[in-house]
Amino acid sequence: MIKHLVVLTALAFSSVAVAHADSINGFINAGGSDSFTTSTITFAPGTSTVQGALGGSFATYLADGDAINFIPGPLPYSNGNNIAPPLLPPLFTVTGGGETFGFDIASYNAMYVTNGTMGCTNDATCLIVTGTGDFTGTGAHAFDPTPGTFLFTTQYSPGQPTGTVTTFSASGSTSPVPEPASLALFGTGLLGVVGLARRKFNV
Repeated sequence: MIKHLVVLTALAFSSVAVAHADSINGFINAGGSDSFTTSTITFAPGTSTVQGALGGSFATYLADGDAINFIPGPLPYSNGNNIAPPLLPPLFTVTGGGETFGFDIASYNAMYVTNGTMGCTNDATCLIVTGTGDFTGTGAHAFDPTPGTFLFTTQYSPGQPTGTVTTFSASGSTSPVPEPASLALFGTGLLGVVGLARRKFNV
């Protein structure tokens, strides 16, 4: 039984013409845990790992089970558009095969949902966050910073014990990153994943 269900998706959209051989590309999935309030999201330390499919640059270095370290402490938000606080460390880092990938968040749009809309069931409380930033890669190979986006959703329902599942995917590109309004639309298309995963962990 899972109290919180989290889906975090980070994406940077690929371009047909590769403008830089050192740009990050591909995707990554992960799992972990979090807690959230009406104004903060906190990732539980030591709970997030790479889980599921990997592709591109990430598949070259990372493997299932590699630890993902999210930002320590609470990340503040308000409903609507947010700018990342000054001097904020990377939203997450993950290391494998001698390479460390990170995601520096720039801006994000948050939606706290309690009314059964946006794919959130009537008895659940959900947080949906989309945003933009840059992927970095250092270590075995020095990648250029690569624009990216992310989607994060989490929910809990009354009567469920504590615990969270975080899933995450990422890809890199030199192409422009969509505006937050476009990201919100992108996020709604992935909310069905939350319901499916919630049913999976409620059995």
